[in-house]
Amino acid sequence: MTKLSLTPFCSLSFTILLKLQSSEPLPKMGFYSACKTFIVYTVTFFSLPFHEHIGGDSEQPVLSFENGQISQNYPKFPAPNGPDSPDEDFTCKYPELGNDWKPCSTPENRHCWLKSSDGHNFSIHTDYETMYPPGVLREYWLVVDNKTINGDGIDNPYGKVFNQTYPGPWIKACWGDLIRVHVTNKLRYNGTTIHWHGIRQNGTMEMDGVNGVTQCPIAPNDTFTYEFRALQYGSSWYHSHYSLQYADGLAGPITIFGPSSAHYDEAKDPILITDWNHRSAFQEWERELTGVPTRPQMNSILMNGIGNFAGSFPRERYNMTVTKGKKYLLRIINTSVDTTFLFSIDNHHFEVMSSDFVPIHPYTVDHILVGIGQRYHVVLHAKPRNDTKFPASDNGNYWIRTVPADGCKGFEDGNEPDERQGILRYEPVSTEVPQTWRGPWNKTCSDEKYENLKPVLPWSIPPVELYSRDKSKDLKLGLQQEKNRPHLGDKFSWWAFGAQPLWLNFSEPTITLLDEKKEWPGDYVIVPAENRGGWVYLVITAPATEELGNNRTFISLAHPLHLHGHDFALLAQGSDSSQIDDPDNPITLKFDNPPRRDVALIPAGGYLIVAFKADNPGSWLFHCHIAWHASSGLALQIMEREEDLRKMMTPEKLKQVNDGCKKWKDWYGDRKNHWNPVGIFQDDSGV
Repeated sequence: MTKLSLTPFCSLSFTILLKLQSSEPLPKMGFYSACKTFIVYTVTFFSLPFHEHIGGDSEQPVLSFENGQISQNYPKFPAPNGPDSPDEDFTCKYPELGNDWKPCSTPENRHCWLKSSDGHNFSIHTDYETMYPPGVLREYWLVVDNKTINGDGIDNPYGKVFNQTYPGPWIKACWGDLIRVHVTNKLRYNGTTIHWHGIRQNGTMEMDGVNGVTQCPIAPNDTFTYEFRALQYGSSWYHSHYSLQYADGLAGPITIFGPSSAHYDEAKDPILITDWNHRSAFQEWERELTGVPTRPQMNSILMNGIGNFAGSFPRERYNMTVTKGKKYLLRIINTSVDTTFLFSIDNHHFEVMSSDFVPIHPYTVDHILVGIGQRYHVVLHAKPRNDTKFPASDNGNYWIRTVPADGCKGFEDGNEPDERQGILRYEPVSTEVPQTWRGPWNKTCSDEKYENLKPVLPWSIPPVELYSRDKSKDLKLGLQQEKNRPHLGDKFSWWAFGAQPLWLNFSEPTITLLDEKKEWPGDYVIVPAENRGGWVYLVITAPATEELGNNRTFISLAHPLHLHGHDFALLAQGSDSSQIDDPDNPITLKFDNPPRRDVALIPAGGYLIVAFKADNPGSWLFHCHIAWHASSGLALQIMEREEDLRKMMTPEKLKQVNDGCKKWKDWYGDRKNHWNPVGIFQDDSGV
């Protein structure tokens, strides 16, 4: 009998539709880094040709800089949403713009970033996919190592960290900066790679940080340098994409300072919320493979690495101090393994102004649903509610809550950790415990309301007809036993897009096979998207339990799905997957400025229909962000414009990849380096 593995996973079917739309691809784009910061003036302006999305509204023509000379007088200013600490000054610098440009972000107007004397500006209305202000180089060094982590009063001796801290150092840059991050692996028995979550990597696919796809793992005692430009702005996280490593602590925040669609007085440092386990995720995975009948259970909740586990030595909670009447920017990032959270602060409302890296028109709520990998910028109004139902706190303190969503949590039912993970304290600060409570919310797992996520920069998507699509292109997902891996036993069922689960070869990443392959290995689960300048449409369903034959079963569950290399437009999102093939009960697709982001939740039993523009050649991972599910093969690669990707991979780029692969193969080839020299080295998909 087939064992249902891990958390009760999801089941999806997946359709890919192509429609041509003429447009030129964008050239190289990029990103940035953290820990130590070195500022180097750039002397080459990385310009992008003017380009509009169909129906977009770029306000100004592309700016041209002929000589790349550095002016002595140029815009330089403290990042207006920079670090909370008064001891840390982070300065945005634009030496190539010259003295005609001035910073323009103020508490009264956060829409503006830079403006020139001739009326041009960089602002919330600038099409950041085609234009950016040229900044400076931000250079960082990260060291990956083992370390015991005590986040909640209980030691986890199997922790893995960046620079001896958990979470990892805050990587900071300003809009338009070039990011360079040197990553050194000091782990004893693991390779590693670092993924820059949500960064599009337009033109720099080889910097996406996915072992088995964009590079070989970084071998122990080796260093790999990532470099990309910060074309987007907002907050996200960087994390290991090597198997289950991020679940053991390899995660940290990243912020690109830029304009905002809502105004505020001050900014707070990023808030990372996560579920946490006292055992290594690798230990939990091994138990799954050997047929343990219960799925992995998380033990506690951490907020910026701090939590309290029942019965353990009490820890200091995460604290945030505010002044009454001010408005504060909060950056909320869910770095969980298996949990969607409802984030709230008792008696308070906030304006939501960005979802993932996409600025949206602000809307006001008293709590927000944050799926795994999702991020929100919100503005907290330091003006507590005070009425008969929710009276103001007598001591000026309020609980900050992270409530696990029903149906999307990694905790044992009836044994959830305390949701009160932080304290908001008003000045003058009192050390007393809050005596406040939250509202009666619906805790059902879902995304934020579809109609609330209205991008500031609109996209207009070329319409397609859902019910006349070619269903032969559907890729269905289900649980199955994998006959190609008998060494892993027969007590475990894997998840699969299409014919089989994803299983990557660390030593032969996709990017190195572009000139060699006659046919892609089936385990790589390659889905081609060759429509240069056109749009790719994905139809994804999570139907109720259904037997498909061939030992494959659909299971109805919700899943946070993340696409690398793109923001996607959410054309439709709903809870009844039967509508996908029922023209008598049709789904209305939104083509005029639909919500867009890089992580979206497909509801249990529901559907997700998305579209993205094929403007970024690469092999892009599309996967569930529940860590156990990705390890179980719930992923595929979208091979976007393969021939253009082959041309982009210059000898210089390939040399860096191949040099890293040689060091990896040398290390891996010596079995004395393996934690079990006579055992299995790779026992999951690799991601």
